[in-house]
Amino acid sequence: MKSLIPWRPGQKHAAPARRDGWFDRWMNDPFDSLFPSLAQPLFSRLPSVDVSEDKKEIRVRAEISGMTDKDSQLTRHDGMLRIRGEKRNEKEERKKDRYYRECNYGSFSRDIPLGKNVDWEKVAAKYRNGVLTVTLPKTGATTKAIEVKIS
Repeated sequence: MKSLIPWRPGQKHAAPARRDGWFDRWMNDPFDSLFPSLAQPLFSRLPSVDVSEDKKEIRVRAEISGMTDKDSQLTRHDGMLRIRGEKRNEKEERKKDRYYRECNYGSFSRDIPLGKNVDWEKVAAKYRNGVLTVTLPKTGATTKAIEVKIS
């Protein structure tokens, strides 16, 4: 009976092969394995966004904690809502025998496709406790869903 444990040339006994090579790490998480120092800061800047819809309106909630309403900007273009923000954090400490300064900057931009039946003149936005809530009323003109038969 043969062993199910992989054998490698030059190996005396069949022992479990270690699967910690570059290729295996790349298959599990390609971006993090190529640029580990960039992966976490890049994805931590993107805000979490929830989009919900009912018959009257579309509601977008974005978590942009640590920012003020002046740090963020809402724009529309081609049926999309764009949420932009920039966070600046500067810390400076001067004491008798030392000087400490730390600067941290980051920005994000998130596009949310909303379609053509949004009344852009009546859009309202609120920012409270790190959550931006945008309410987008729908227009009376709605598009009907069309079923397409596959042959």
